[in-house]
Amino acid sequence: MDWPTAVAYGAMGGAIVEAVVFYGRISTWQAMRHRVLAKGKGRLPPLRRYIDLPSDLLAAVTRLLLGAGAGWLFHSQITGVYAAVAVGASAPALLRQLGAAKSVRGAVEGSSSSEPAGERRSRGRTTGGEPATSPEAALGSGSTAGQWGESSG
Repeated sequence: MDWPTAVAYGAMGGAIVEAVVFYGRISTWQAMRHRVLAKGKGRLPPLRRYIDLPSDLLAAVTRLLLGAGAGWLFHSQITGVYAAVAVGASAPALLRQLGAAKSVRGAVEGSSSSEPAGERRSRGRTTGGEPATSPEAALGSGSTAGQWGESSG
């Protein structure tokens, strides 16, 4: 697919994702209004509680640009309209995955210290039982060793 077409369809994919997010906000606002109306008392929630125009517009523009960028980046591998729209729609998730891969690489390189494997495994959770914000915790098991085929000793 030529790059201008891929960019346009990629941006369209980003716009579709933003439309779905916007619909979710409007739907939540509607449900809250119906809940208040069903009770028969209370104030109806204002729309501005669910939509913040400056930040929502910035997020929408960002999604469009990410979709267009993904369309441009993958234009030589995209063979159809649906694929171009899908690439554009998945651009934020793709970038999130690439960012996580960079974090995982740093975690794996940092785990080559003399720290025992048991201590590496225990870092996945904080003392309060809440998930930690470390890259290992984001992977699910709390340890990168098992996921990369390393033995825990």
